Amino acid sequence: MDKNKNYLEKWSRWVDSMHKDVEKILTNRMFYQKYIEIVKNNEDIQSPSDFHLWIRENYVTSIVTAIRRQIDTRTDVVSTARLLIEIKDHSQILTRDWYKVLHDYDWADADFTNVAGEGNYFDKGIAENDLKELAELGKDIKKYANTYVTHKSKGEMAKLPTFNDVDKFIDKLEEIMKKYILLFTASGYAELLPTWQYDWEEIFTKKWIKDNQ
Repeated sequence: MDKNKNYLEKWSRWVDSMHKDVEKILTNRMFYQKYIEIVKNNEDIQSPSDFHLWIRENYVTSIVTAIRRQIDTRTDVVSTARLLIEIKDHSQILTRDWYKVLHDYDWADADFTNVAGEGNYFDKGIAENDLKELAELGKDIKKYANTYVTHKSKGEMAKLPTFNDVDKFIDKLEEIMKKYILLFTASGYAELLPTWQYDWEEIFTKKWIKDNQ
């Protein structure tokens, strides 16, 4: 029992940590996409392009590194992949009764079914499928990160992932994390991108380089 409790407490911490990670990934993508939209809509700021290329390079580096981290399967890391592996291997810990006691609300039973399956404990096939989907969507991104971003390998040239490849992975990661956030916190989200209570784009409406006084 204590061992099961330890797993549940650890997984809850991991889900909270990965929730923040996914929020950051979604925020970085949104900032980049909005920035590119602003540049495309204003010919006056498109050239010279040095700064825009620098922004793109930094976005690519940060996003592929973040994706690589989430599909890292090493036992000494905290990642989405490690969470899914552990849940798959110990799925019997996540029982319907545990969920209904922990999250005492009228539709708790239905929510457990939606994220964990029809049985009395979590269907390990769900975690296994989630893991396979992330691995498949992220394989070229991971190889690119290992070859050019983190290690600069001289080995086989990695396929350059497209922005569409990156977006597909991020969308799937968000979809999967919403499931496990609901499982461990009973909090349902339509999306994990934060909502700003102010206009963060306001800085782009102001003159950046002031005239000499």
